[in-house]
Amino acid sequence: MMRSMTGYSKEYFENEKYAISLEIKSVNNKNLNFKIKSPYILNFLENKIRTEVASKVKRGSIDLKIEFQDKREVEKLFEYDKNLSNSYMQILTTMEEDYSEKFSNKLDFLVKNLNVIKRNDLEIDEKDYENFIVENLHRLLDSFINMKEAEGNRMKIYFLECISILEKNISKIKEMKELVVVNYKEKLLERLSKIQEIEFNEESILKEILLFTDRSDISEEVSRLESHLCQLKIELESTDTGIGKKIDFILQEIFRELNTSGVKCNFYEISKLIVECKNEIEKIREQALNIE
Repeated sequence: MMRSMTGYSKEYFENEKYAISLEIKSVNNKNLNFKIKSPYILNFLENKIRTEVASKVKRGSIDLKIEFQDKREVEKLFEYDKNLSNSYMQILTTMEEDYSEKFSNKLDFLVKNLNVIKRNDLEIDEKDYENFIVENLHRLLDSFINMKEAEGNRMKIYFLECISILEKNISKIKEMKELVVVNYKEKLLERLSKIQEIEFNEESILKEILLFTDRSDISEEVSRLESHLCQLKIELESTDTGIGKKIDFILQEIFRELNTSGVKCNFYEISKLIVECKNEIEKIREQALNIE
């Protein structure tokens, strides 16, 4: 299904051990550009996270923010140094006796200024962390991709409307292309009839008309335009990911065939239709920049 490159999702998950907040957003980019903001404790998982995201998303500039909390009991996370604390308290008491002054709160002074409480470097189960985070990353990516696909579906409907206009105009061009030679022949004979001093034989006139017919024939261009539009509709219905570059290439080819037809075919009504076709292609190309 066609996807937009822009998307956003935010999710929160927790169990009895851990809690995690995940936020992902993306904007247009020709390639995959990925930035991760996560706690240092999850650094060992960065390559795994990048691989998981890259397996789901082909193009775009992606920002992923991870906030993670280990919910194990606080008393296991912190401890205080009893020996050091006792030594400090004895010194503070001695100072009170020596200076005949009392600290307003020796314990408060001890905790705030003397670093007796320290955070433990807990042993973490990396596999447990990985299972929890990757499982919930998949859930985040599912909602993220759903949003991208919903936007992609809206773009597809718009593209099909533009393609319908293109098909109608190209069908008109196909019908009118035979009139190009007829129109040229009529104008040529009209101009020649106004020239009295020079006589033209029918063979010369026929040769000129045949040369013009060959130069102005856009049958091949029209055939390729029909083929490109057919291929474009196939790509829009494709279940493959990463179709943005294919669509961009097809649009370039359609635009090239329109340019060639406009140059070869010197006929106002067809030129007008070609301009309208180019306008529709530009509308599609502008939106197609956002296709993954």
